[in-house]
Amino acid sequence: MWRFAYALPLLALPLAAVACGGKSSSSTPLPHDPVAAVKGAASKTAQAGSEHVHLVGRVVAGSQTVTFNGAGDFDTQAHLGSLHGEFSAGGLNGVIDEVTSGTISYLKSDLLTALVPGGKTWVKIDLAKTAKARGINVTSVLSQDPTEALTQLQALRDVQKLGTATVAGETTTHYRARLDLSKLKGVAQAGLGRYDVWIGEDGYVHRVKAIVTTGGATSTLTTDLSKFGEPVKVTVPKAADTFDGTKASIPGLTGG
Repeated sequence: MWRFAYALPLLALPLAAVACGGKSSSSTPLPHDPVAAVKGAASKTAQAGSEHVHLVGRVVAGSQTVTFNGAGDFDTQAHLGSLHGEFSAGGLNGVIDEVTSGTISYLKSDLLTALVPGGKTWVKIDLAKTAKARGINVTSVLSQDPTEALTQLQALRDVQKLGTATVAGETTTHYRARLDLSKLKGVAQAGLGRYDVWIGEDGYVHRVKAIVTTGGATSTLTTDLSKFGEPVKVTVPKAADTFDGTKASIPGLTGG
C-alpha cells in the first residue's frame, strides 16, 4: 500500500519545480503561441520565494486505488516545505505529515510509526538515493533551478490553448500538453501523460494537473498554488525523533 501513497509526493516534485509560484503583478498579455506561453509562465514563476499548495492525488494500479488530499507551505529558495494530508488505500484511511528539507523527506503517520523501531515518530527518507534506484533524478528536480524547470518543459508536445477558467477566484488561461516521460532529463521510466496548466492574468501558474500512466499504474495529481511570496515557517524533525528508513525494509515504503 505505501509504495503507491509514496508515489504521490514523488509525482508532485516535478510539478513543484515547474510551477513554483511567485508574487502577483499587474496583468501581462500571454504569448499567442501556447508553447511560448507555458514556457514563459514557468520561467516567471520559477523565481518564486514561497507558496501555499493544495494537492489532490489518485493512484490506480490494478485493483488497488490510493487517494490523497492535503495542503502545505513551501519555501522554494531554502528548499523547505511541510505538508499535511489524508489518504485512503484499500479501505484503510489515515493521516500523514511530510516535511522536506533539500532531498530529505520526513514522514509521520500512526500507521507508519507502528512499523518503525525505537518509538520514533518520523521516518527519514533520502529521496535522492531511493529515486535513483527507480530511475528518477530527484536531485535535479529538487534544485528548483529555473533552468532545470525549463529543461523539463522541453519534453512537452502538442501544447494547446483550451480557453479560460476560474481557479480559486482568479481568471486563468487553460493549456494542455502531452508528456513523454522517457524524454524528461534524469527519468529512465517509460510512460505517457497529459499535462494541464492554468496561467493567471498575472503570468504565474495557478494550477497544474498531471495524469501519468507508467508501469501499469495511472497517477492523477492536481496542484493549486496561492499565497505567493508569503513567509513560510518549517520545523525539521529532531534526529532523536527520526528513524532512517532510506535503506530499511519497510513494507511498501522502501520496496519491502
